[in-house]
Amino acid sequence: MRKTLSAAVLAGAAALTFGTATATAQPAPNVVGMEEHAAYAVLDARAVPFTVTNRSGNISGQCTVTGQRDKGYRTEVEWEYDHSNNEYDRTEIRVWRGIGLTVVCR
Repeated sequence: MRKTLSAAVLAGAAALTFGTATATAQPAPNVVGMEEHAAYAVLDARAVPFTVTNRSGNISGQCTVTGQRDKGYRTEVEWEYDHSNNEYDRTEIRVWRGIGLTVVCR
């Protein structure tokens, strides 16, 4: 039983370590540890797109950003008709989705 408990604790610690990565596809300020409204102001000022991907606790309490992660890219496809050869030309554009924030309220 003791070995199983130790393995579970180590697995949980590894999940916490890997789950809080802050590497981003685009430069983004690290807002982990900031109060929620201050983090929003920093991200808005730098035009960084963001969403709250996980929120827990009492919303009427003091809310702090406890994690951020890169949400990666999405591909948008644009089609334009080319009259010279009567075909559509396809253009793929990668759009950065921003960062996802984890917020805990106390």
